[in-house]
Amino acid sequence: MSNDIRQQVEALLDLEIRPALAAHDGNIMIQSIDEGTINVKLSGRCSTCPSALTVTGNFIREKILNAFPQFQTVVFNCVSEDLLQQARDMLRASKG
Repeated sequence: MSNDIRQQVEALLDLEIRPALAAHDGNIMIQSIDEGTINVKLSGRCSTCPSALTVTGNFIREKILNAFPQFQTVVFNCVSEDLLQQARDMLRASKG
């Protein structure tokens, strides 16, 4: 997918999605854009909020899919960086 599409999605996030998430100490980042699919990651409080994949997820999905009909799917990668770091630390400890 072109950088132009990525910039357009970033603009949508900046204008319509990030302000709502920021009000709850959260944010959203694009991880990747593939044919028909955009992978995003929530951060801050939004990454651990029980409504992140229901109410908030539906809000985000609707905004992106309505603005960009070339996407059919929005994938939320919700593993927090803290949890990933704990897993890395455990793997390192088990190896050495």
